[in-house]
Order: sequence, then C-alpha cells, then structure tokens
Amino acid sequence: MLSSIPKNSHGINNNARVLEKKLPSRLHYGLPAAARTMGDIYVKDEFRRHKNASPEHTAVFINEWTNYCVTLSKQLSAAGIAKGFIGKDLEPEKLDAFAEEQLRQLLDLKIEAERMAKGEVTEESADVVETKEADSNAKSL
Repeated sequence: MLSSIPKNSHGINNNARVLEKKLPSRLHYGLPAAARTMGDIYVKDEFRRHKNASPEHTAVFINEWTNYCVTLSKQLSAAGIAKGFIGKDLEPEKLDAFAEEQLRQLLDLKIEAERMAKGEVTEESADVVETKEADSNAKSL
C-alpha cells in the first residue's frame, strides 16, 4: 500500500515524486504541443497541491494518477506519439464524489481543453492556467 511507504520531507512519498517527474518528460511527450503544455502545468499544480496531503488522500491521489498513466500509455503508439483519441470520460460515481472546488477546477480544465481542441490555446491560455495555479497556491497559504 502506498500510504505505508516512507514519505520525504514534502509529505508525498517517493513513488509520488517519481510519478510527478516521469509524467511530463515521458508520457506527455507524445501529446500535441498545446495539450503537452497544459498537461505539464496541470501536473505540477496538482502535485504541489497534494504535497502535504494525509496518507489516505495521498493513496487515492497516487492511485488516480497511476490510472491516468496507464490509460495514456495505452493511447500512445509504441513511439510515444498520440494515435487517435486521447482521454477517458469520468465515471458518474467519481464525479458525484468531487468536492465543489474540484468541480470548479474540472470545469476550468474542460474549458481549456475545448479551447485547445479548437486551436485556440495560445501562450495566453497557458498564462491563464498558470495564473489560476498561482491563485490557488496563494489561497492555500
């Protein structure tokens, strides 16, 4: 069980740190540039938000990110390049369990993804995601 693995000084166990470092460099490499940029920013933000999470939350968090890695790996070709549809619908029971802040964050992510699909993601969009990231970090202080 992941929660029984010793944590480093940041609160998240070492498996989580490995996962955090591998996501942008390995899995996101095969995504279109706009999706890669948005995904890399999102990964950094999510891991930063959870660095002091309780063992119970950390275990769920790592499990969900592991599922993401497995799903994305299956959707990439052997060369690591996107080969069609990328993503997966959320199960209704998982969506029902989200807190209000998580739903808001999911809506923001959906809006950015839709803009990306229309080719509307620019450096400004990345700045919007980074600004939201900075705002959420300021709230947690």
